[in-house]
Amino acid sequence: MLVEWPVWEWLCHQWARDEFKKMSDQNKENRRKQKVNHTSGRTLFVVLMERRNEMVQKMNAKEPEDRTDEAVATIFREVLGHRSGYSRGMGHSVMPESPKLPGVPNEEFEHLAEENAENRKNAEYYQNRLKEIECGFMAMRDHMREYEECVNIRMSEVETGLESQRETRTIP
Repeated sequence: MLVEWPVWEWLCHQWARDEFKKMSDQNKENRRKQKVNHTSGRTLFVVLMERRNEMVQKMNAKEPEDRTDEAVATIFREVLGHRSGYSRGMGHSVMPESPKLPGVPNEEFEHLAEENAENRKNAEYYQNRLKEIECGFMAMRDHMREYEECVNIRMSEVETGLESQRETRTIP
């Protein structure tokens, strides 16, 4: 049981009180009236505004030509931190940008990503070729076994024929 029995009884008693029901109804009504829902968990709006202001200050400190999307992303990660698969401070509805290698320019990253995709395609091709070759070798091995059996049968027939010829020659 998740809750001890005496605690459960006390909770049921609290929830049944008219004062609690009145407060619960008032809270439901207040939630319906809200135009903006708080979606940042336990982080206070004040803290979020401070972080936003810090990001704006860092961006304003940059020269106009340096204010790129990459600079924004860097400042964002610097102020809010980075956790793979999650955009901190933006909730779960925002997809994080693809991970990039720190210190590697976009063009080089894209080139590496293309090269990686090509290498994966090649690896898949050679893996399939290897399977084909292995199947060919197994078929060849099976064929060799059948051939060896035929040769062995033929050799025993020849030996039997030779023995019978010897026996017929030796009989006077």
